[in-house]
Amino acid sequence: MTPDIHDISSPEEFLLREAPLWQSAWFWSLLMIGSVIVWLIIRRVGKAKTSAELRQELLEDATTALIALKTKVDSMSPQASAVHISLIIRQYLETAFQDPALFETNEELTLRPEALEQLHPQCRTAVMDHLGELSELKYVASSQQDHITELIDQTIELLKITEPAPAEPEHAAAD
Repeated sequence: MTPDIHDISSPEEFLLREAPLWQSAWFWSLLMIGSVIVWLIIRRVGKAKTSAELRQELLEDATTALIALKTKVDSMSPQASAVHISLIIRQYLETAFQDPALFETNEELTLRPEALEQLHPQCRTAVMDHLGELSELKYVASSQQDHITELIDQTIELLKITEPAPAEPEHAAAD
């Protein structure tokens, strides 16, 4: 007698429990997606620039803009040149040191007690004096074209020496 093929039972009837989670397609799909996300996060964090690297890049951009302005200064009024120089400095300060100097007048900047507080005190004084000189130039006669190229050179040198304020020692913060 030949066995009846219809008598063979389904193997699922003999399983005591479901297959482990690691054997499912969903598990492996989620594991792959999670791995890609972790890899992207590690890659992004690894590429994050330090504040010193960012300031150096911003300094190079500001210097390039000032040099480009220097080539156009003969065709501009001293007042317009002073405004451009001031905007380049303020944009650098706003981006490099998170100071809202870009959006303030010189008077607002000098009256704000916490203005440029992230700068080293000596640098802060030099920057404020330079911005004051540029502010005064906006209202003088148009015969000071030679002075503009000197101001651009001074601005480049000033930005090169601009550095952040020293970090306070931790024991001083606890006092």
